Amino acid sequence: MNATISKNEIAVTYSSRPEVNRDYLTIDCPNGWDDVQKLTNKVLTYDGRKFTFAGWNSDRNECFFCARCGGSQFVAKIG
Repeated sequence: MNATISKNEIAVTYSSRPEVNRDYLTIDCPNGWDDVQKLTNKVLTYDGRKFTFAGWNSDRNECFFCARCGGSQFVAKIG
C-alpha cells in the first residue's frame, strides 16, 4: 500500500459558535509562533467556505481561523 502527501492541505478541527455567528478551524502548531506566522496571511478553504486568521493560543500552541456562520465571507478576491 502507498500513500501520497496532499499538496496545499492541512489538518484542521472544525467547530461552530452560533451565539457569536462564527465557525472556526483550529490548527495545531507544535512549534508555536514559528508555525503560526506562516499561516497568518493565508485564507483556508474548508467545505467550500473561506476562513481567515482569527488569532492563536500560545498556551496550547493552536491557531484559529474563522468564517461567519453560513453567511457572507470575510474574503475578497484581488484582481
